[in-house]
Amino acid sequence: MRFEKFQGLEAQDEPTERMKLSDHARNAIATLDNGIKSLEDLDLFFQYLHAVGETHIRVPEFEKENFRKIKGPFLCAVRETLQERYTPNIEAIYRVTIDFLIETLVDGYENGLKRQQDDFVSTED
Repeated sequence: MRFEKFQGLEAQDEPTERMKLSDHARNAIATLDNGIKSLEDLDLFFQYLHAVGETHIRVPEFEKENFRKIKGPFLCAVRETLQERYTPNIEAIYRVTIDFLIETLVDGYENGLKRQQDDFVSTED
C-alpha cells in the first residue's frame, strides 16, 4: 500500500510525516492544475504530463493505478470549491477532464517503463 507510513497519523503525531504528505498532495494538485491550464496547447499538455508520469517509474513499488486514485479526491475538491456552481454539467466536464489527465499520466508512466526496459535490453546485448 502506498503511503502506508501516513496511515493513522494523528493531528499531533509526526509533524514531519504530515508535512511530507501535505507537500505531496499539494504537488499532485499543482500537477493537475498545470495540466488543465496547458490544455490550450496540447503539445505542451502531453509533454508535461508524460514527463510527470515518467518520473514515477523511479518511485519504488509505484503502480499506474495509483494515478487513478486521485480522481475521487480531485472531484470532491472541485465540488467543494465550486459549491452551488457545481452542476451536473460541470461535474461531467471535470470527470472527462480528470480522466484525460490521468490517462495521459499513465501513458507517460508506461512509456517510461518501456524506455527503461528497452535501455536494459540494449545494455545486455
